[in-house]
Amino acid sequence: MLEIRLAFSREVDFAELVQHARNRNWTPETPSEYPVPATDPREADSYSFVWRLAGNGFARFIDDEATEVQYFVLRGGDVRSAAADLSDVFPTVTHLDCLDTLSGDISGVERERALEILGVIAPRDYDDAVYEAVSNGLDGDSVEIRAAAISAAFQLSWTQLRSPLQRVATRDPDPNNRAYASNALYTLPPS
Repeated sequence: MLEIRLAFSREVDFAELVQHARNRNWTPETPSEYPVPATDPREADSYSFVWRLAGNGFARFIDDEATEVQYFVLRGGDVRSAAADLSDVFPTVTHLDCLDTLSGDISGVERERALEILGVIAPRDYDDAVYEAVSNGLDGDSVEIRAAAISAAFQLSWTQLRSPLQRVATRDPDPNNRAYASNALYTLPPS
């Protein structure tokens, strides 16, 4: 099943998204007028809202208050057109945009933000380029960059991230990052 993940590059008002959905005949699936608390443990402190797309598929909006990232997960039939339409109307970024940003000469704050976004919108299936970006972040220069990379690893939950996370859990100079990496290790599926 095709899945596309897009993050907003600026905060978007939920009312704008509701109007966008109405204009495209998306049907609300969430039994509320507003986003509700997410149930996935990796989405703690998040709120979500689901629409059935006019064609075939679903659009799930997630407002992650922990990472301060708002994003869409589009899944099912013809989600490419819905994703393209969202990107035409709202300022969005893809995981490829994040990887491009991370490959450049950017500030620590920009690197931290790109890693946080990458963690929630990267494909859920293993990807070499995403792995390299997160792994490099786990070796980052600052406590904040390493914490953002731990967050991304937690979101992705790839078994391939076990070794870099174990390194952070045992060797990071910051005790909070060591604890965070240790907790993230417990969320990984068995090897």
